[in-house]
Amino acid sequence: MKISCKALLAVVLVLLVFSVAWAAEKTWQSQEGEFKGKTITVLITDPHTAVVEAWKPEWEALTGAKVEIIVVPYASLFDKMMTDFITGTGAYDLICWPSTWAGDVMGGGWVIPLDDYMKEYGYPGWDDVMPAIKVVVSWANKVYAFPYDGDCHMFYYRKDALENPDYQAQFEEKYGYRYNVPPKTWEEVMDIAEFFNGWDWDNDGETEYGFAFIAKRKTQAMWSYLDFVMQYAAQPGVAPFFDPDTMDPLVANPGWIEAMKMIQKATQFAPPGLLSYGYSELRQAFVSGNSAMAIDWGDIGIMEQSPEEYGSKVKGLLGYGPLPGAKKTYDFKEGKWVEGYNQVNFLNFGGWVFSISKYSKNPLAAYKFATYFTAPERSILDVCGIHGYTGANPWRLSHFEDLDKWVEGGWSKESAEKYLNTIRTILSDPKAVTDLRIPGAAEYYDYLDLHLAEVLSGQTEAEAACKAIYEDWVKITENYGKEAQRKLYRESLGLD
Repeated sequence: MKISCKALLAVVLVLLVFSVAWAAEKTWQSQEGEFKGKTITVLITDPHTAVVEAWKPEWEALTGAKVEIIVVPYASLFDKMMTDFITGTGAYDLICWPSTWAGDVMGGGWVIPLDDYMKEYGYPGWDDVMPAIKVVVSWANKVYAFPYDGDCHMFYYRKDALENPDYQAQFEEKYGYRYNVPPKTWEEVMDIAEFFNGWDWDNDGETEYGFAFIAKRKTQAMWSYLDFVMQYAAQPGVAPFFDPDTMDPLVANPGWIEAMKMIQKATQFAPPGLLSYGYSELRQAFVSGNSAMAIDWGDIGIMEQSPEEYGSKVKGLLGYGPLPGAKKTYDFKEGKWVEGYNQVNFLNFGGWVFSISKYSKNPLAAYKFATYFTAPERSILDVCGIHGYTGANPWRLSHFEDLDKWVEGGWSKESAEKYLNTIRTILSDPKAVTDLRIPGAAEYYDYLDLHLAEVLSGQTEAEAACKAIYEDWVKITENYGKEAQRKLYRESLGLD
């Protein structure tokens, strides 16, 4: 049978039309009316609600879908999420959760791997995601979460205090040395905090204080303590949580105890009411100008830029740096102190991520909504301040390069460059220690938080608190299965 050239050409054109149409459907980009009549439900906590609220109206208008937002306090997020998983209710399609719970959430198989979706529909700018963040969203070589937030603690200081030549000279006369800006060690921070504590060093008619941090129970205070632990009980690239060979907790060794003593000492130079400082209270208080130094994620920097919205009195007055190190560190492998400078970057929390529940009734709509607001051209607006304080910090390579957007978000070019260089250096450090990610991480940290609160309030001494943490961590490990935990801990460290 002969087929004419015209007929053959017609067949080719038809196939081409169909292939183009098929290809158009297989994209991460949402299409007009694509999910008309469907509803997706997002479980989330503040301040991340701001991101979903910002993009929800235009995505709903584009796709015809409806986005319902369920907001819960951070303290109840884990229980709310796990209850839905365990009961199989499927009340939430998309969940915003902290990646330090990866062992429970990803390892528990409660959220769907995204690899097949990424292969079939694509993902906006995967090569643009910082390498450290790709680790955070993965488990056992599969991607289980959408990158959304580049989390790490950093050091903030008041330039008008620490860079003042008169104050530097007075400090040198009193302490016998000239401090570094930013401070290089926690020992140095303690001296500087003492020096600037309890007097009006910025001449605003109010008393200022030395050093502020998150200290309130159930509001992520344990990450303040871990900033000290990383310097006294870890080394670059060596996590300090468990002995990877025996799964024995390391939390009662001399390094952890020294870190506990140092953070206890820091309370002497903190503003009144420190023990009521959750992350919101810390940020609000610090940008109001009450302290010389603080540790936090990148959020203080965002709030610094907005005098009108957040009452910032420190716009342009903040300096940024990595976590201070220590003059010695405890080597748990050798069982002894190692004298000399030690500085460890720590990916506290690891960042908030979004995942799709395995019980989601609309997983494709959830995938496309998440890729919509995490695309490069939209996510930059959520991290630079244009959408205000969202809780999301830069995590794409392009976020660090588009300075015009940061200036549009209220930053000076100089401040933006220094802020971004600090975060980028930490996230790019190949020996930065990742956070604890094994099953039960939330439970381990809850007991760490409990005993830290007892120390900060003066109820317990450092040695007793660390001993109590050790005993609790042993019980938790036994409950989850010591060998299973050891295997997962080693995998999380890349040892097996």
